[in-house]
Amino acid sequence: MTLMTRAAPPSSAALTLAALAALAWPGGALGVTPNRAVEALALLDGAGRPGLELAASTWLEGDVEAFASLAWWSARRTTGRAADDTSQAAFQVALEPAVGLRWAADRDGWRPEASAGLGWRWSGGAWRRGALAGALRAGLEWLPARRIGLGLGAGLRWAGTGAPAIEGWAGARLYF
Repeated sequence: MTLMTRAAPPSSAALTLAALAALAWPGGALGVTPNRAVEALALLDGAGRPGLELAASTWLEGDVEAFASLAWWSARRTTGRAADDTSQAAFQVALEPAVGLRWAADRDGWRPEASAGLGWRWSGGAWRRGALAGALRAGLEWLPARRIGLGLGAGLRWAGTGAPAIEGWAGARLYF
């Protein structure tokens, strides 16, 4: 007669440690490439206005990703005042949520990319009404580690009926 004993299920601490080890392993869990990312971009447009953009993206098919972003722009304005009078200066702020597509091919740790986004810009005193906005960008991302990307690029951004303006960007992307 053989005795059969049941093995105790693994503890939650052991499962947590195993999951963390799989994520930390250089090849990732079962060698699967991460297909989602969050990123932060520092922006500078042709007029010298700084901005910040936060985005999330996910892989769709082939080398194509979908993204959603929120850009925040700020610029000092001096309507009728001397430019060096900082105590009286006001700030113009713009918010621009957008969605779009990005092509990014993996080339041995370097990813050339091109993207197109469309959104809506609210700015300054025009919070009740906004304007259709968009951006076309190209850049190059370097992957120094499996889950980290650093990129630089340039593009055109427009809002409303205004002419497109050149912008530059630098950013970091975290894949998960």
